[in-house]
Amino acid sequence: RLLAENEQLKKKVEELTKQLEEAGPGAPTEITITVWAIGPDEPSVYRFEAFKVAAEKLNKMLEDIGSPVRVKIEGDFWTQSWGDYKKRFLMAMEADKGPDIYCTGHEDIAYLAENNYIISLDDYVQEYWDIVYFDIIPVLWNAVKYKGKIWAIPQDTEVRLLYFRKDILRKLGWTDKEIEELPIKIEKGEFMIEDMVTVARQAVNAGLVKYGLVHKTTCETDYQQFYLAYNGRLWDPESGKLVFTKSAWKKFLKLFERMRNEEIVDPNQIGNSKKIAYYDRFAQGKTLFASGNIWDKAEWINNYGITEDYFWKNIGFALHPTGKKGDKPVTLSYSMVYTITKSCENKKIAFLLITLVTDPTINSLHAISSTHLAILSSQITNTKYKENKFLVELTYMLNYTTFIPLHPRYELYNEIICSVLKDVENGKYNAEEAFEVFLREVQEMLDDEVIIED
Repeated sequence: RLLAENEQLKKKVEELTKQLEEAGPGAPTEITITVWAIGPDEPSVYRFEAFKVAAEKLNKMLEDIGSPVRVKIEGDFWTQSWGDYKKRFLMAMEADKGPDIYCTGHEDIAYLAENNYIISLDDYVQEYWDIVYFDIIPVLWNAVKYKGKIWAIPQDTEVRLLYFRKDILRKLGWTDKEIEELPIKIEKGEFMIEDMVTVARQAVNAGLVKYGLVHKTTCETDYQQFYLAYNGRLWDPESGKLVFTKSAWKKFLKLFERMRNEEIVDPNQIGNSKKIAYYDRFAQGKTLFASGNIWDKAEWINNYGITEDYFWKNIGFALHPTGKKGDKPVTLSYSMVYTITKSCENKKIAFLLITLVTDPTINSLHAISSTHLAILSSQITNTKYKENKFLVELTYMLNYTTFIPLHPRYELYNEIICSVLKDVENGKYNAEEAFEVFLREVQEMLDDEVIIED
């Protein structure tokens, strides 16, 4: 199959070269494509370096068919703040000095598309579908579609996990078999949020932990999985609007009110030190469950004294359980993506390069070095990828994921959610009071950008 795909790619390159030659004597023999990519973590450098590999491959194809055209990669890999990276891009685009290929988070697509900074890629994807894009894990297309069009190509993805302490479950009387079956029961909808709360309370009452559950201390999106677990929706892809599902938010707030009253959660979790209240508590076994991220494992191993052997012996991980028996469990994902800017002069070449970096070997090297999941079905059987037990065991979770909304005002929605959750956990409001405040703020601040549904 690989040989056939290479032959198909070579034909595409020949067609492209012919079009360039038909442009006349003034057609360039060296085409420069500028790529901007960001980590900001250093291990994610493949987001940029992969294009150098792709250019080498493309230039070899051009040489093989006797074309004088060569492709050169310029640009950089950004390791400073996200805010500065985005500001730099907007300023460059306004000055007509932006990159050809811009790597960013999928949540930016709506803003970039609405403001005419990037182009839709439907026709390009269709052209290369049988060569490469059929292989992208289907659910990932949800991360790059906005108002019915494809605006980017997935570069990587991740999932949010419910970590649990096996050693604490053992002290509660669970057998090793029961512990190993927990992720399976969650996947089948047999172990629900109600069960999680019950076990967490047992651990607290037995004096085995300080708190039954910890979540991140900043306004991240992880805890929204409990809203999704009650069949809530965050946004509507067809209309492009955010969504507020009343019944699900009411259950969400009731859940955290109960966990506060039963001392399962820290009343001051949000705003606390992430190192102390999240990472350290779980590493030291001071909590049973942790609602976290794929990269937390590396954080615990690198900075909190947990070894690889200790992790697999004492820590387990699963999807977040459903709120209703028999329903599907949930997780929440975020993807880095490649876009092509409106100002790019060689859009076909730029897309061909993106197609070449959408490669199982290149993506597996990136996934392993930066702790991200596969984006291609063929990656799952890639030798390098298969060597990473953690990634292999997480990949099935993509079948249950929802993506952070592609909406320009999602950040504001997230801030309102975070503020309301904080006020429930610290006792400022009960669940009913919090819901009224929540609904009012959403209606006032998001207006017609949000759909209110029962």
